[in-house]
Amino acid sequence: MSHSGYNEMLGGMFMAGGLNTEMARLSHRDIRQRRRAIRVLFDLDIPRALEAFVPLLDDNDPWFQSKSLEAHRKWAVQSGIESLKPLVEHRWIDANRCAANLLGQFGKESEKYANILLVFDDQTCQRKAAASLLQDSENLELAQRLSENTDYQIRKLAYCSSSADKELRSRGINDSNNSVKEAVLRVIIANDEPISKQKIVSLIECGVDSSLLSKPAINLGGDVFLKLVDSCPSNKNLQFSKVLSEMCNDVDDEQIKKLIEAGQLSIIARWLRGRNDSKSDALLWQLMDDDRLPTIEKARLLERLIGRAGEPEINAHAVEFASRCKDTLLKVTAENLSTAADELKI
Repeated sequence: MSHSGYNEMLGGMFMAGGLNTEMARLSHRDIRQRRRAIRVLFDLDIPRALEAFVPLLDDNDPWFQSKSLEAHRKWAVQSGIESLKPLVEHRWIDANRCAANLLGQFGKESEKYANILLVFDDQTCQRKAAASLLQDSENLELAQRLSENTDYQIRKLAYCSSSADKELRSRGINDSNNSVKEAVLRVIIANDEPISKQKIVSLIECGVDSSLLSKPAINLGGDVFLKLVDSCPSNKNLQFSKVLSEMCNDVDDEQIKKLIEAGQLSIIARWLRGRNDSKSDALLWQLMDDDRLPTIEKARLLERLIGRAGEPEINAHAVEFASRCKDTLLKVTAENLSTAADELKI
């Protein structure tokens, strides 16, 4: 039978009361009749059919049980919040989890069943219920209560929700779990909320992702800033340098000077990339003679000057540096820069 012919057949069945017939067939003794009814009802896609799938939650065949869950996922939202009741009250944990996963689609209507599922002895039910209760909520008391939950994911949801206030978020960055600390820290930074020097130091010592602390530490400057840099793993240096570039625009900025004094030249080298001003150029050539900066970092700085090879001052510095440089890699890189400048003149 063609696809169009099959659709016409379904339409005719529906007009002739076929929906009720197929719903009744879900309890038929013949398994073939039941399977066929499921296929037809899914094709008809009429939410009222959901009521006929509820008894299948207790079926002895796992396949029919799974189809009952599929029907709830398909039609529960259109059928209304009470369609979750059989799932919530069922002894089968998969039914409970199905209900929990649907809560968020009902908005504030889901509060009654979310509160029931929140106390279930199942992590999925608890987390989904907490997320549902907190979504689009302004309930500080609820957030405070959930922030004391033993599950770190629920605490994270509470601290980062719209119901939480500054005080609660401030407590959140003292949580025992680092992923909670980091999630709360992202919200605090996004809201431009202040973080004390003591808390930043504490977070650094706890091993929190150092890149998240870049902005508040740079703002504070001083010893806190250097402590963060010292604790920052090499794979986070690029991200740290990016934040530094966004916040520091001059060689004379306090943070830049402190990094140079502390010998954090790899970060300075990354900060210099793409900068085009006389003071930055002077610092770049100064770094070329500083033994604290690794050769590979120096070579990268020179390579990035290729686009400016036509500038007389850049070319002059490259020629001068190449004439006295003992390192083969740096000498060749500087000569390439000078050659590029000569080719531009041709």
